[in-house]
Amino acid sequence: MLNGEHMRTFISVLLMGISTFAVAGYDLHISRKVFWADDFGPEITFEEWQEHLKIDPQVVRDVANSPQDFMVSIPGESFPLWYRSDLGELFTKNPTDKAITKLEEIARSLNARVQGDDGEFYPAAP
Repeated sequence: MLNGEHMRTFISVLLMGISTFAVAGYDLHISRKVFWADDFGPEITFEEWQEHLKIDPQVVRDVANSPQDFMVSIPGESFPLWYRSDLGELFTKNPTDKAITKLEEIARSLNARVQGDDGEFYPAAP
């Protein structure tokens, strides 16, 4: 049985673990791979992504951060989008339904798909 001090320490460690998990969020990925995290498979090159930026005024480079950070502005909201050169993909965290619709639009233009962390696909509406 834990005494008072040990119980407080145990609860503190437990709560830190829970709060770390809670802020981790859920990512959606724009990828051409069967599973977005695979080390193999077709990738979205940075050059292809740069070409998309030329035709999509809603996506701009986030100049306050790295060259692989972008901001997407759609009616009523903005959200970050990151390019990962190691996986040849784009991703964002905790997107709204409106953001998912925009991600699907971007994915179609890149001949890719939107996929969640667990591998589920988000098909575009007909």
